[in-house]
Amino acid sequence: MPDIKKIDTNFENKEATTELQSINPKNDDRVKVYGLNWFEQDKRFVRFPKESDELIKNLAEGLHYLVEQPSGAMLAFRSNTSTLKIKVKLGHTFNMSHMPFTGQGGCDLYIGTKREDLTFFRCASYHYSQKEYEFTYFSNWEKVERLYLINLPLYGGILDIEVCVDTDAFVCKEDNLFPKGKIVCYGTSITQGGCASRGGMSYTNALSRRMGYEVLNFGFSGNGRGQKEIAELLSSIDNVKMFILDYEANATLPMLKDTLDNFINILRNKNPYTPILVLSKIRMSVENFVSDNFNDQLLRLKFQRSVVNKHRLTDKNIYFYDGHKLLGKYQNEATVDGCHPTDLGFMMITENLEKQIKKILKD
Repeated sequence: MPDIKKIDTNFENKEATTELQSINPKNDDRVKVYGLNWFEQDKRFVRFPKESDELIKNLAEGLHYLVEQPSGAMLAFRSNTSTLKIKVKLGHTFNMSHMPFTGQGGCDLYIGTKREDLTFFRCASYHYSQKEYEFTYFSNWEKVERLYLINLPLYGGILDIEVCVDTDAFVCKEDNLFPKGKIVCYGTSITQGGCASRGGMSYTNALSRRMGYEVLNFGFSGNGRGQKEIAELLSSIDNVKMFILDYEANATLPMLKDTLDNFINILRNKNPYTPILVLSKIRMSVENFVSDNFNDQLLRLKFQRSVVNKHRLTDKNIYFYDGHKLLGKYQNEATVDGCHPTDLGFMMITENLEKQIKKILKD
C-alpha cells in the first residue's frame, strides 16, 4: 500500500530528537488527572474504583472493558517546555470502522493560559495495530509558560501514559482547573463519546472546558441499562452539583420501567438536594422512516417525562429535557450512522445541554 506520509509530508509526525524527562501521573503529581474520580485512590486510568472490579465483571458481559476506557479523563499541567511528547501504552481498543482512531485511542491537546482560553492544537495519531505509541505535539518552541490539557482516549484502555518535556523545564499541576464541582453523566455510547473524531469533541469534555465543572463520564457503550449497582457507585461521589441520566438509547420501555424510578431514588437517597436531569435520547434516523420505531421512542420519552413529573410533586430538583432538541437544526446531518454523533453533532449537544445546565444550576 502507498504511504501517505511520503505523498504528503503534512501527515508525518516529526519526532522530538532532544533529550526529555518523562512524567508518569501515577507516581508524579506534577501532572493532575481529572475526570477519573478514583484515580488518586487507585492510580489507575479506570472509571470505577478497584474495589468494584468483581462487581462490574459480574454485572454485564463486556462492561469491565468499557470501565477501563478512560472517556472524560484529562491531564492538566503548566510548563515552559519547548517540546511536548507523550508515550502511550494501550490496554485494548475495539478498532471500530465508523469512528476515527484518533477518537478511539488518540490523545488531543489544548493549550492556553487559563481554562477559559484553552484552544485545540492537535491530536496524537497512531496505527490501529499499535499497542504502544509515541507522539510529539511540538518541538523547538519558545520557552514560555503555558497551560496544557490532554484528553485521554474515548474507546481505548490506557495502561500507562507519560508526558515528556525538556529536561530543564518546570512542570506544575493545574490544581483548580474546574473549581465549580462535579457533574456526573451516566449513559450510553453517545455519552462515552462515540463517534467523535477526538477526545476533546466528546460533549462531557467540551462542557468541562466551557463551564468550569469537572464533568465525569459514565457512558458505557451498549451498557447504559440503569443497574442499581451503578447507581450506588455514582451516588457515592462527593461534591456533585448535578446528575445527568441519558441511558434511554440502551433501554427498552420495560427496562426503563424497571430501572429509572429506582435509579433516581438511589441517587436521591445520598444526595437529597442535588439536581437530577433526565434526558430522552436524540432522534435516530430510522425513526424518520419506520413508524414502529418512532412510536416506540415516543412511548419511552413520555414515560421518562411522567416519572420526572411524579417526582416533581415533592422534589423540585429533578428535571426532564427532550433529547430530540439536542441536535438542533442539524438533526438529520449530525451523525455518522444515523445514531452516533459526528463532531458537529457533539457540538450541538454541548451547546444545547450547556444552556439547560446553566438554567437549572442558576435556579
